[in-house]
Parts: sequence; structure tokens; C-alpha cells
Amino acid sequence: MTEKEFRKLNRREVLQLLLTQVQEEKEIRLLLFETETRLKELEDGYERLKARLNSKDAQIHKLAGRLDKKDLQIKTLKRELEEQRTDRRIRLREAGSIAEASLRINGVFEAAQKAADQYLENIERMYGGRRKAGSEKKAGQEEEQPSERSHTWE
Repeated sequence: MTEKEFRKLNRREVLQLLLTQVQEEKEIRLLLFETETRLKELEDGYERLKARLNSKDAQIHKLAGRLDKKDLQIKTLKRELEEQRTDRRIRLREAGSIAEASLRINGVFEAAQKAADQYLENIERMYGGRRKAGSEKKAGQEEEQPSERSHTWE
């Protein structure tokens, strides 16, 4: 409304206009109050949500640190497990080699034992035969010492 139009209004119209303006102002103030109240509620909710999110972020950060430690432990354990597997494989291979070597050594020992038994049998036969001959000569003859050339081996 222009100033010219406003001057043309009578008193009653001006009062009516003022009354309407006051009513609109009350409605606007009420709307403003409701809006500010709602804004305050939203800000409070936002602050609570922000606090909860910060708490959750702290928990996530803490859990991420624990997860990193667990990942490191898992890597360490995997490395140790692989080392143990490798060591176990080596031991199993060596055990096979040791078993084979043991069997070979047993064969060598068996052959050595057979040779030793045969040697003892030969000595017993050789000396046993001479003892019989020596006991027959008992009549004062000295027993001859066997020479190295007289040994026979089977």
C-alpha cells in the first residue's frame, strides 16, 4: 500500500489494518517461538547425537587398534606356524633319512657281528685243535706257540 492510499483510509480502516497487523505479528511471534523451541530441541538432539557419535568413534578407534594388534598377532602366529610346518617337514625328511641310515648301519653292524663271530669260531677251532694236540703231548713237552703263518681263515 502506498502512502497516498494510506492517507485516504478512514480511522476505522486504519484501526482495522492495525488490528490485523497486531494479530499477524502475534501469530508470527508464536510461530517464531515454536520454531525457536523446535530449533532448540533439534540442537539438543544434535548435541546428544554428536556426543554419541563421538563415543562411537572413540570405540571404533579403540576397536581398530585392537583389531590391528590382533592382525599383527595373527600374522606372527601364521609365520610361526609356517616355520613349524617347515621345521616339521625337515624333521620328517631327516627322520626318513635317519631311518634309512639306521637300517644301513644295522646292516653294517650285522655284517661286522658275523665277521667277528666267524673270527672267534676260527680262533676257537685253531686253538681248540691245538689244545687237544697239546694235551696228548702232556708227557713233558712244551707246547709250541702258534706262528702267524699257521692261522687259516674261512
